[in-house]
Order: sequence, then C-alpha cells, then structure tokens
Amino acid sequence: MNPLVTCILLAYNHEQFIESAIKGLLEQDYDNIEFIISDDSSSDNTYEIICAATKSHLAIENIILNKNEKNLGLIKHFNKLVDMAKGDIIVVVAGDDISLKSRVSKTVDIFSKNENVTFVSFNDNVIDSNGNVTSKGNRVKYNGIRKFDLNDFISDKPIPFSGASRAFRKEIYDTFGDLDPNSVTEDTPYIIRGLIMGQTAISSDIGICYRKHDNNLSGALSLAKMDIDCISQQYIIDCNLAKANELISKEDEKKLLKWIKMNGKRRKKLNGFTLSNSKLTYFIRHILPLPGVRSRTKVSMLRKVIFDI
Repeated sequence: MNPLVTCILLAYNHEQFIESAIKGLLEQDYDNIEFIISDDSSSDNTYEIICAATKSHLAIENIILNKNEKNLGLIKHFNKLVDMAKGDIIVVVAGDDISLKSRVSKTVDIFSKNENVTFVSFNDNVIDSNGNVTSKGNRVKYNGIRKFDLNDFISDKPIPFSGASRAFRKEIYDTFGDLDPNSVTEDTPYIIRGLIMGQTAISSDIGICYRKHDNNLSGALSLAKMDIDCISQQYIIDCNLAKANELISKEDEKKLLKWIKMNGKRRKKLNGFTLSNSKLTYFIRHILPLPGVRSRTKVSMLRKVIFDI
C-alpha cells in the first residue's frame, strides 16, 4: 500500500494567493493523502477563502481545516500542524505557492527508492504576485536526482535546497520534537535535523511554482531581520540531542558545532549588508574579505551596489 502522506498548508494573510495554493494541493495525482489546511488567525479573508475553496471537497474524510484562535507565529503554527499529522511523509506547502500535480507522487517515489533519504526538495519555477513566470527551473543546475549529506553541508558545498518544495519523513519530528518557538525559521533547522539522520535528495524536476512578492518570509529584508543567535541556538539544541541519542559521531559533532559558530558570524555580516545604508562601504569592509561566501554571491552583491549607485 502506498504510504500515507500529510500535506500541511500554512496560511497567514494570503487572501490574494490561497485559492491557487489549495487548487494545486487538491489536484495531486497521488491518492493516499491527508490534507491539513490551516490559517494562523489572519487579519484578512484568508480563512473564508479556504472554506469556499474546499467546500466541494469537505465530504472527503482526509481534509482537515484549522483556524487558530490567535496568531501563533510561524514556528508554533508549524509545530502544531506537524504534531497533528498522521502521515509517514510530511509535505510542506506555503499559502502563496502552487504545487504541481505530481509533486507528492514524485516525493513518495524518491523516498521509496532511497531508504537513507530523510528529506526531499525539487527545482522550481519562480512566479510573481500575478502568477507570471519570472524564472524557469534555474535553482537546480543538473539533471536528475543528487544526494547530499551532512559533510557536504558543513563544508559549504553549494546545495540547491528549496525550502518551499520540501518534504520530510515524520520520523525527523518524532526524533527531535517541536522546534523552539524562538527559532524564527523552520527551514534550515529541518535541514540540519534531516542531515543528522540521513541524506537529502534534490531533484531537478519542477515541483512547485514558488511565488516571490513583497511580503515573502524568505525575502531578503525578512531574512536580514531574523535573529541569527536564536537560529544557531536551535542548531545547538538539535546537535546536543543527536549526541545524546548517538545519532552523530564525535567527529561530525565537532564539525557541525564549528560550522554553526562560523555560519552565525557570516549570516550576521551578510544581513548587515542588506540593512546597511552605505552598501559600498559595508561591502568593501565586511563582505569582500568574508570567508566562506561564494564568489558568485559577492559578485551579485557588488552588482547591487553598482545598481544602487
């Protein structure tokens, strides 16, 4: 029997996009799915649109609608929905993205053929707020599926992760439990958790239409304002738990802790560039000599400096 997959859709003030997100989700070509569609107490009409968009499907037992009485914020909302999930595989859906029809079936296929893979992501098409495609499949530069492990990650090997198209085995949550509410992001902590427990598989197939707009949580300004220390603390918590449960070798533990420290410093420097009013001066003083940042990234930042001038 095909494994049960839980698709959790997290929505907050997504009235402009939520209907297309739900349509893409409910049109999956895989038949053993539990849908949890949840609104985090939006101040707009998101939940009303959710109810209207799912009305004809509610006779199906596997659709669960949830509206939080008060806004929980991303992490508490995410923790709540993953805890509710009954599936062996969790597919995460944002209320402003559109899942392609075969996203879930391709996810299951990858997991079924790769026992050591703990989470999966795909290539994507980037769309704007109006649904126009602005980039086609540019995230993943190879064809097929490639697998990456913890050592690839902490050596800063370029890995084309797509948080927006991710899916993971429920056993990651069963092992590590809820994220700390102060973590501010669920994306990268689940990368660390997954790589501690196994490998990631990243497919060049298009899995979603990833929407970029002014209010993206993954937008440059939003990312720059994130508390890096809180994210690093989540990494350390998970590393310590992995050590206690003998999920990580002493050597890999040392490497990971060193990476966490270096990454925290690097992220603060990069975020400072986004927030700086004098980008040229900041770039020369802080970014140009910064180790561990790919030349491509530095060139992109320099171009922004030149464009702004």
